[in-house]
Amino acid sequence: MPTKSSRPDLASAPYAERQLVIVLPDDVVLAAQKAEVEAAKSNDPIDWKLLATAVVRTMTGSLVTTLIDVTAEALKAWARARASGLNVLHVGRSEAMALRFPPGHPRDGVLYVGHPALPSVYYTIASFHRMAFEHKFAEAVDLLMNLGATEIRVEHVRGWSREFAGKLSVALPMKEHLQADASSKSHAKASLLYEATLRGSSKPTLPEDLVWYQHEPTWQSVAKGRMSFGLLQFSLTVNYEDDFGVNAGLKASAHRAGLELGGNFEDHEATTWTLHGKFATDA
Repeated sequence: MPTKSSRPDLASAPYAERQLVIVLPDDVVLAAQKAEVEAAKSNDPIDWKLLATAVVRTMTGSLVTTLIDVTAEALKAWARARASGLNVLHVGRSEAMALRFPPGHPRDGVLYVGHPALPSVYYTIASFHRMAFEHKFAEAVDLLMNLGATEIRVEHVRGWSREFAGKLSVALPMKEHLQADASSKSHAKASLLYEATLRGSSKPTLPEDLVWYQHEPTWQSVAKGRMSFGLLQFSLTVNYEDDFGVNAGLKASAHRAGLELGGNFEDHEATTWTLHGKFATDA
């Protein structure tokens, strides 16, 4: 049995190849990789279920015997997922230590989905959309605060709104729920999700480790306007359009394979929130 994975570094792999993972004991992953290499030598398609059964037999009586019941079920679920066409990678626990998972994770048998822009970050399939949107929204807020915003108002345009916003951990206070009547003014107030007043700064900077920013030309335009031309007011949009293939179909496939979702699945909803406000004037 090999002592080290022959697979290239996970973080350097294309997103489609590293998107879906489960975490298993190192010895089990190495045994499965060895079996896969052997099976690939023939011209026949790999029988994933047979491969998993062979690995379980190989591992019986080894140092992981005390884990084999839970691990065997997780490995068989992985094999069923592969047999159904899902490109789920098995990751050893040692390799997983270099990745970032939610608190209390990783756990055997749970399917994790990689962040589309941060190769080291993985979420449960259940919370993927909420966490990915929260990260994008938080980055937009962080950008505006570093650029010297003194006022930030977040308004719902479409998609997830007040109930969803209440689940997010952001640096802005939620607005109290306002009942809308027929007037456009009341409707506008009801769409207001967050509102904050800050001291601001007349010396704008860009935060470190921006990831969504690189793909958002309008965000870049706001930053350029502020840093190079003294922009005093802003309107910035946070769009969340792509479901990244994490949808009801993937949920159903994972369930049929016997993989855990890691909670109650939150489906994708195309969402647009706008952030308006003012920047600090020069001192």
